[in-house]
Amino acid sequence: MSTKVIAMILSFLSFFAFWSPNAQPNNIPETRTYVEKVPDKYGVWPTKDFEKGPRPAWFIPPVAKTAYVFQRFINGNVFSDSVLVLHKGKLAYEDYARGWDKDTPHQMYSVTKSIVSTLVGIAIGEGKIKGVDQKVIDFFPDAKIAPGQESKRDMTIEHLLTHTSGLPGDGDRESLDIAWWEAKDSGIAAFEHPQLAKPGEIFSYSSGAGLQTLACLVSRAVKMNLFEYAQKKLFKPLGMTSVAWDAAKDGNTYGGFGLSMTPRDMLRYGYLYLNDGRWEDKQIVPAAYVTLTPPRSKAAEAYGYLFWNTTLIPFDKSYEASGSFGQFIAVMPEWDAVIVRTGSIGPVTKAIYTKTPDDMFENLLLPMIAMKGVPWRYFRELL
Repeated sequence: MSTKVIAMILSFLSFFAFWSPNAQPNNIPETRTYVEKVPDKYGVWPTKDFEKGPRPAWFIPPVAKTAYVFQRFINGNVFSDSVLVLHKGKLAYEDYARGWDKDTPHQMYSVTKSIVSTLVGIAIGEGKIKGVDQKVIDFFPDAKIAPGQESKRDMTIEHLLTHTSGLPGDGDRESLDIAWWEAKDSGIAAFEHPQLAKPGEIFSYSSGAGLQTLACLVSRAVKMNLFEYAQKKLFKPLGMTSVAWDAAKDGNTYGGFGLSMTPRDMLRYGYLYLNDGRWEDKQIVPAAYVTLTPPRSKAAEAYGYLFWNTTLIPFDKSYEASGSFGQFIAVMPEWDAVIVRTGSIGPVTKAIYTKTPDDMFENLLLPMIAMKGVPWRYFRELL
């Protein structure tokens, strides 16, 4: 039996490839009345440091060490740089690959999207955004709606949160139009991208136009740079001191990627969701908003509010913030746990998937062209 087959079996049996879709309401009230505290579940708050705790019986390190070598077969050998387990608020397991440690930030890639979702929830709780049904055009009155694109006026914040806005997705040729990266206002430039479908018709994962529109929308709503808002309302209250977040040429923070942080700060963020948005004595994110994560969408796998579910173990209610090359923050309510994993693509993968000049262009050069202006450290995990 091959190593990959063994890894897949172990991966299925170990409790982190588990997520299942949960039927959830699609909207939250357009008032502030739902911002109420939830009970303190565990009485442990790692704001300054983590308290060590016993490893849960279901997490077996030898199994994890073997299975975590591979994230998914379609991604090839995506190696783990770190694996951490928080159980009932206490650090139960922590392991790093050579070259990584608890103080070294890691690129988050699309985990960034989940953070943007959290900031949407916080802004709703503060009354800066009316609700997920509010129209996107409300925040971009100066945007131009091209002829034949009138349905763009019907686009809501929830469409952006579920990647059903109709804006170009990552696999669409139109997504290669990266003019918004250097536009005077990246939010307007992203929003003005031609829609490929009416809002709500299809799922199309949109790291560029869709998420930059959403990030700039929140920034306009709170009248503050998005990273500054995140520092004030999210990162600092949780003790997340390692976070960096890159911005486009106009100063607007990237919505679809751009975050880096340490695995321990990733744990803190997951623990916020495990506690239904509460941190210490404060409700950071409205509990009603957290319970919407993630609802069903038009994705093949359940996806919504910029978090993923999978269906390998249908009875489990866990979900994850995930990013390229194996980054994820898994929130496991039924197991009282958060699992964090960071990963890097290995040399074998590059050798296998880069056989021709076309492969070289698609797998290595195209991302760099598309990420014009993005710091070189983004590609550390690729080299």
